[in-house]
Amino acid sequence: MPDVSAASPRPVAAVPAWYAVCLFVTMFGLSFIDRLILSLLAPAITVELGISDTQIGLLFGLGFGVVYALMGLPLAHLIDKHRRIPLVAAGVALWSLCTVASGFAPNFFWLVILRSGVAIGEAVLSPAVISLIADMFPREKRVLPTTIYTAAGAMMYTGALVFGGAALQLATAMSATFALEPWQLTLILVGLPGLFLAPLLFLTVAEPDRVGDAKTEQFATVAQALAYFRRERRLYVGFFIGVSAISMCNTAKIAWTPTLLIRGHGMDAALAAYAFGTVGLASSFLGVLTWPTIVRLWTGRGRRDALVAVFAGAVTVSWVCFGLIGLVSSPALLFVALGIGTFFSAALPVLAPLLIQLVTPGRIRARAMALYLTAVGLVGLGLGPPLAAFIGERFFEGPFAIGLGMAGLVLVMGPVASVAIWSIRKPYRLALDQADERENAA
Repeated sequence: MPDVSAASPRPVAAVPAWYAVCLFVTMFGLSFIDRLILSLLAPAITVELGISDTQIGLLFGLGFGVVYALMGLPLAHLIDKHRRIPLVAAGVALWSLCTVASGFAPNFFWLVILRSGVAIGEAVLSPAVISLIADMFPREKRVLPTTIYTAAGAMMYTGALVFGGAALQLATAMSATFALEPWQLTLILVGLPGLFLAPLLFLTVAEPDRVGDAKTEQFATVAQALAYFRRERRLYVGFFIGVSAISMCNTAKIAWTPTLLIRGHGMDAALAAYAFGTVGLASSFLGVLTWPTIVRLWTGRGRRDALVAVFAGAVTVSWVCFGLIGLVSSPALLFVALGIGTFFSAALPVLAPLLIQLVTPGRIRARAMALYLTAVGLVGLGLGPPLAAFIGERFFEGPFAIGLGMAGLVLVMGPVASVAIWSIRKPYRLALDQADERENAA
């Protein structure tokens, strides 16, 4: 089997590398706005198009999550083999066009088609960016740009609704002028920025040399990648089960808490977006600063599995808080639970990609990242929102039904996540030792 370990890349100028990271972070933030805007627009869309909560859940799951997951691995295979900058630019343009077109969808069927286009475009971004950052920076300097990039996702996972709320307010004020409903104009507004960023990236960022691209090194084939994952199955199986289970909890919370605030607590849609997004943004910001720092300090004191131990503990606190969101009757308690839970859940989008980058060989890294995103998309987005909606509609009634459905899902899947992540401490230590040996041998 050809050696897929990392070797030293040719130097990449620091300023262009950080310029590229800034573009990547901006695109990542926009992707969350386009991905999650339906959670804010759901009440209006259900009335306008005559569709149910379960169908809205399927738009998150079938329309986005499943397609996002299924496309991840084929696209990651291309990313590991071909130039990544053009692929990223094409992906950004595709998801932005589909978001804009969603504002003109006449029914549920067309929304599913267009949301699938959003998913295909977004499936390119993170596997390519994690691979690009690893080639733009030497190993000892990758943690900061990787953390900044993943932090954008952690913060925008709820903070996207702040921008979504602003877009909705602007769309409401402009809707009469353009003879469009506010939800339609909102989708157009949030989709347009990506159409400017895609050509900007393509024209201004050069493709970096790949780490380890010596003439004697070959591309890691599918069979070689599968052999690696089979060999390290104790690490990756537990990891993917854990992130799948906690992603179900997280996506159900993201998808339905704004609707719970509107229906159950009587909040205006824009106010619900601002309140939910502001609490989430502030909590995520603190979380993305806290968890890598704790991991770094604890690792520096000799705890080799510090990343996994911190990850498991943070995940546990997060799902307990998210379960409370659907159970409490006080808006104040809901926002307390949301803030604490979001602070701890910020460990997932920051630490999971960092784990992959630290232990996975360079020529397989994009595919490992795609498998992680498959777990988040196929199971998290694919099952979390529709199952929470189904439980709420099937077993409960009234304005708080969606919150009770969400709580039921979280309190079942949360413990699965905690146990699975805690179980990979030893395999992670062994994989980290092997990664250090590959780096020293390069």
